[in-house]
Amino acid sequence: MSDIETTESRPFEGNMFLYEQPELLNKEEHGSLGLSKLDKPFDFVKSIKGVPLVAGEIQSAQKHYPVVFSNFETPVLIAIVGIVDDLNMFVDEAGNWDNQTYVPSYLRCHPFAFASRSDDEMAVVIDRSSSEITETPDIPFFDGDEMSSETRARVDFCMQYNDERRRTSAFCKKIKELDLLCGQRVNQTMSDGEEVNIADYVSIDPQKLTDLDKDTLQELHQDGSLATIFAQLFSLENWNRLIMRRARQQAGG
Repeated sequence: MSDIETTESRPFEGNMFLYEQPELLNKEEHGSLGLSKLDKPFDFVKSIKGVPLVAGEIQSAQKHYPVVFSNFETPVLIAIVGIVDDLNMFVDEAGNWDNQTYVPSYLRCHPFAFASRSDDEMAVVIDRSSSEITETPDIPFFDGDEMSSETRARVDFCMQYNDERRRTSAFCKKIKELDLLCGQRVNQTMSDGEEVNIADYVSIDPQKLTDLDKDTLQELHQDGSLATIFAQLFSLENWNRLIMRRARQQAGG
């Protein structure tokens, strides 16, 4: 990766989930800005139903969320945090994430991110719409002409996430090429016996995995893909836990 550039505002490629006003971080426009602690740090994601994941965190995420793929054509790993309603069931009314569950890295990166300028050039992005960004910051973006040490630490975390995102993209591409995905459905049986559809989703097909030849399975094992596959499959047990969590929350528990 080339050196991070933060000094010029040039167009960048693509759209980013949750980033309503992405801007390239630069001293000229953002020199007086920085981050301030929020009373409701996760209020900005209280209405989402899914969060992007990278393969390196799936072992942690699969303990709490169903992990699925976004679609068949350009699959992305997604942690499901809400069902039926547009409600993130892991953010409470005080805007805090459930402290007993894993917080996906994508959310911990916000309001920072990386954007592509070219094949080998990345730039730091901030979501200017974020309430965490203020003109009276606790943590300024810049210390003189350089990023402050606190900002650099956040950016370094995003850089690690971005590197893992690229590896995850390669994993998802391989899963698609091996035709391992299938459509699945989760239903809830109501008290009157009626079956209600909770979600349709895309997952690894265990039978297709079993049908792979020995050499392909060995390759998946050696590059770490097999562990990610099994973590995704194990995570599907959390659909029932999500349904129970929703029932508790509706009952006020």
